[in-house]
Amino acid sequence: MPPLTLHGVHVRLEGLTASFRQPLLISGTQASLPVPAYTNVLGMISACAGRVVSPHEVRVGFEYRYRGQAMDLQRTRRWTLERGRLREHRKGPGLLRRQFHVAPSLDLYVVPAAMSAVFESPVATPRFGRSEDVAWVVFVRPVSLVPVQRGAIGATLVARDAVQSHGLPLTLAEWFEAGPFGQPRRVGAVGRFISLPPTADGMRFDVQGNDLFHPSDADLSAQERAEDLHHVQGNDLFHPSNAKGSDDAVYLHAWSQAAGGV
Repeated sequence: MPPLTLHGVHVRLEGLTASFRQPLLISGTQASLPVPAYTNVLGMISACAGRVVSPHEVRVGFEYRYRGQAMDLQRTRRWTLERGRLREHRKGPGLLRRQFHVAPSLDLYVVPAAMSAVFESPVATPRFGRSEDVAWVVFVRPVSLVPVQRGAIGATLVARDAVQSHGLPLTLAEWFEAGPFGQPRRVGAVGRFISLPPTADGMRFDVQGNDLFHPSDADLSAQERAEDLHHVQGNDLFHPSNAKGSDDAVYLHAWSQAAGGV
């Protein structure tokens, strides 16, 4: 029986700046995650849809890159607890240094294909992290995703138990549950990930495993890319029908069982 091909949409989003806060690092200098978390990705999809898009509705994969990074000064509103009530700090606002990425670009692969309408006519503006990190849609294209055992993936975020690779280990929320208006969001599930960060020369990572998909717009063969790849083993790899290289693949994240799945 041939492998099951998934049909989805390939969306490219770009912006001027991006900053993805590391949730477990709170200090006077706020470092950015090297790639967006899946909560960020779901948030961007939800903004375009004009509603909360939950994990059981979609399966997503992405590749992320940027041209450079720098530090920014950001004003903060400080609060203090007085007599059981939150009040603005008497010393006024504060300042912190925040890392940001320059000229970010996100290639997003979303299943099912019906999600194309969300990006063709977005309800709200997606953001690369902060409210000022505005993103825009460059193109929306249909894509077929064929499972492969091995492929070369770009900078992305992979579940730790899905690959055997060296990268930055991260513990992140997979998604948030939206509660009543005005109430804090609840963490839906927490996952352990390996970040394969963007490199200056756009290096891809050679991956081996299940659920890999190959893009149709690939323009380089495996032999041509062999010297520029890191070797990784893992699952959930697919080859997109519009990939630039014949060995290119994208990792589609498999949500925790609590989320259901597509």
